[in-house]
Amino acid sequence: MSKIALIVIDVQNYFINRNTEHLPEKIARFIGSNKFDYILFTQFVNHSKSNFAKMLGWEKCNSSPAIDIHSALVNYVKKKNTFTKDTLSAFKSEELKKFLKKNKVEEVYLCGTDSEACVLSSAFEAFDLGFRVHILKELCASTNGKEFHEYARTIMERNLERAPTI
Repeated sequence: MSKIALIVIDVQNYFINRNTEHLPEKIARFIGSNKFDYILFTQFVNHSKSNFAKMLGWEKCNSSPAIDIHSALVNYVKKKNTFTKDTLSAFKSEELKKFLKKNKVEEVYLCGTDSEACVLSSAFEAFDLGFRVHILKELCASTNGKEFHEYARTIMERNLERAPTI
């Protein structure tokens, strides 16, 4: 029997600003009121060999407290359900993919930050890997503001949701 996972993408201190400050509590309430077989978290950790540092010269988000999952979610975060990454897509994590395969997860629900970057990239890769993908758009946001979130939302709806029957 296939399983369902909620994957909370990069809801960590570095990515919380005035555009995303509503997300951690909202996601925590959602987790508390819904049943998933697995609740998983990704944690972006930058380092000197990441493409962000090598190609973009971006060297932030590399240590605590910036990399820590937001305190509103810590009751759900465990070592075994948290997967670090240094890329846009959550699905570049071999550990995450092994976990999903081992536990027979075939359907994923995605939420978190940033809609136009890590959420979007993860959604496309999950689809390419054969997962049934659902983006919880009301539980996603962009540190760059609502406009970026809406652009990503439009792209995800256009490419990952079923087209209406005509």
